[in-house]
Amino acid sequence: MSHDLDLLGAISEQMLSLFLEDNDLDTLTDVLVEALEEALAILQDEISGETLH
Repeated sequence: MSHDLDLLGAISEQMLSLFLEDNDLDTLTDVLVEALEEALAILQDEISGETLH
């Protein structure tokens, strides 16, 4: 893949357990949606860079 993953922005297991422990599901959902949107953007960039022959 041509993009480097942002490891600093990735959710850690410790952070995940804190969200679950505090029952902070809205914030957890926001973080997960943001991660999915970022992954989709990377995939769209990869697809748009391909050429058809």
